[in-house]
Amino acid sequence: MLKESGSSSESVITVGFYEPFTAVNAIHELNQVGFEDDDIGMVGVLAGPMADLTGLCQAIGVPREHARYYQTSFEDGGVLLIVRARELIMKKTALAVLNENGGIFPPITQ
Repeated sequence: MLKESGSSSESVITVGFYEPFTAVNAIHELNQVGFEDDDIGMVGVLAGPMADLTGLCQAIGVPREHARYYQTSFEDGGVLLIVRARELIMKKTALAVLNENGGIFPPITQ
């Protein structure tokens, strides 16, 4: 379970997966490169639309537009992984692992 962030140097990464088994593979690889279970959270449903993610995203500091993106992307079910990276190098590592496992990131907003 993801604990609340306590340091400003920590980053929260959100990424979606259409397939729960792929998300589990990504979690396994994150564990292998040094992420603890407490740094990884998973939210999702196997069928049907995801529950409203706005409140969850606000609580962990993720932009509201990312929650909306995940809502519309997973109308037929999906999984959202939430990963806390405690250092910049771990953030880069997490992004690489999640990308290699087919994670779906929200579009970059400017």
